[in-house]
Amino acid sequence: MKIALCTVGSTGDIQPFLALALKLNAAGHSTKVFSHPFHKDRFLSHGIEYASCGPEVTQAELNDMLSRMLEVISPVKQLELLLKGAFFKEKGKYFRECKEQIQGFDLAICHMADFLGQEAVIQSGIPRIGVVLAPAGIPTKYSAPPLLGNLGFLNSFAWKIITWMTRKNDRFAMRVLRSLGGTGQNIQRFHSLAPGRNFIAASPTLAPTYPDLQDHFRVTGPWILPEPDYKPTPEILAFLDKHPRPVIINFGSMGGNLGPQLTHTLLESLHITGKAAIIQTGYARLSSKKAHENVFFTDYVPHEWLFNQGSCVVHHGGAGTSTAACRAGVPSVVVPFIVDQPYFGANLYRLGIASKMIWYRRLNAKRLAKRIWIASEDPEMQARSKELQPIFLAEEGSEKAVEYTEQYARELGLL
Repeated sequence: MKIALCTVGSTGDIQPFLALALKLNAAGHSTKVFSHPFHKDRFLSHGIEYASCGPEVTQAELNDMLSRMLEVISPVKQLELLLKGAFFKEKGKYFRECKEQIQGFDLAICHMADFLGQEAVIQSGIPRIGVVLAPAGIPTKYSAPPLLGNLGFLNSFAWKIITWMTRKNDRFAMRVLRSLGGTGQNIQRFHSLAPGRNFIAASPTLAPTYPDLQDHFRVTGPWILPEPDYKPTPEILAFLDKHPRPVIINFGSMGGNLGPQLTHTLLESLHITGKAAIIQTGYARLSSKKAHENVFFTDYVPHEWLFNQGSCVVHHGGAGTSTAACRAGVPSVVVPFIVDQPYFGANLYRLGIASKMIWYRRLNAKRLAKRIWIASEDPEMQARSKELQPIFLAEEGSEKAVEYTEQYARELGLL
């Protein structure tokens, strides 16, 4: 089959589709990814065909938008800024380019928030599979929305409140799609799901689903990108030889323009603990020329390799980063910034493999130092992380996603 992969977002939203593309190609299918130009080089470097849709967005523009998101407390307002500042930026250009290039494909696999990509697929008459990277927004009678726990008979009412709270963003998105000639996807809680089949590409241990999950969902497990060809630099190997099992710090795409302030807090907390650390620079460009010799700054290093070197990982609670820490068998210290990150922070804590999370707005050096010390030194937390590691490693789901894709294609008569 010719399969289109449509996705939007940061690295955590892109990497799983790259892993799936490689698996689909290995199974004999032909894939092409449709997304922002910002991620083009990453896909092409792995030999994946890529179609750039929409405007060029610079790192500075992304950081400005993320900074604006951090200025507001409401997650609903944060999603509104994300929707208008990124997903729907030059909406007509993105939609037209995607629709022009997607003709002739047999099937599409679409990120739940790629509203424009999905509309191009729908208007082209291509059947689609939806992708959910975290089931945090899928209603269930067994649990209330994230962070509220189980409210028993009030669970359903709590979900209705969440749906009501997000209705402004959802309705705005549907109005935009209708203006492009769309049929009006049924967007709820920032999800645009396919009517026939949807994959939940997340660890069922870290992000559990429940018995009332509807029939059109399939839990595959997370899609992990293997990077066996990665060769660590002599500098990072020398640092690890001198400072074994350091604290690993990775805030991914978070931080916006607050890199200097974040770096200062991180270095102060490390000074309090006396621990060595490897800090990945990320979108916020965390760096300092005044750091102690027991702190090493590095750009991109695969999580699968780097996290295995550490005693714990300080991160933002993104889906991919949280899963990578679990697969490395090391505890987490979660500092959530926006939207679904507190969901993963709470679940890691529930599993006993993370210290209590610190919301970004309450972050200071003393609080962070305390959490780092617990995560890196608590023998029970360290043991629990190692105990669960084989379970997380066995949950990799890209091959299962290929199997389910082919199964659905047979149901549709495409194979």
